[in-house]
Amino acid sequence: MAQETSGERVDKERNKTVVTRRKQKVTRSNGDETREKILNAAEKLFGARGMAAVSLRDITGEANVTLALASYHFGSKDNLFEVVVARRAAVLGTERNARLDRLVAPDTAAILDAFMGPMFDKAQSGEPGWPSYFRVVSRLSEGDEHLELLRRYFDDTGQRFLGALNQVLPLADRAKLARGFAMVLHAMLATVSQNARVTTLSGGVASSTDLAAAYETLLEFSTAGLEALNR
Repeated sequence: MAQETSGERVDKERNKTVVTRRKQKVTRSNGDETREKILNAAEKLFGARGMAAVSLRDITGEANVTLALASYHFGSKDNLFEVVVARRAAVLGTERNARLDRLVAPDTAAILDAFMGPMFDKAQSGEPGWPSYFRVVSRLSEGDEHLELLRRYFDDTGQRFLGALNQVLPLADRAKLARGFAMVLHAMLATVSQNARVTTLSGGVASSTDLAAAYETLLEFSTAGLEALNR
């Protein structure tokens, strides 16, 4: 039997390495795809029902994966919920800060537009997931249970914008301005999540799904409210 040469052994080891790397790449790709499926399913269900009303089993059923895979990727429902909140918060924060940085002579309306505009752009972009995400975030602010998540993923950007508002509204009491900005945030979330109350209240004259018209009103209303504090 012919003895294997050193060159043949090197080629064989090289081939094994290539095959191993390909398998690892496929495994990582499959793992990333599974992770995204779980996140998307969780986002959809959390947005529709709220975190407390959704189980990991509900999520894995929606994603068509096993419960073991959800546990492997995220551990617990609480951890999964946090990742759902965090992944799009980073996108919003980056866009908000970039818009604020581009302002040359900022005023109240421009600062608020830099903060709120990215949410409405995403909501109207047609990109799947954003409407559900905004319902998730809207639910976060309904009570105090998830204040730590809001602080961790939204407060740095929010405080930067509040600081910018303090600069253009120097006569406003800082505590009042902070309260006013928090009220703006609640109105923003109710609007971008398409809360249907305005539709029923107006008898259908104003539609919660007309986000372009809703944003125009929200920006005008919020600007006037904050500027009224500057005296």
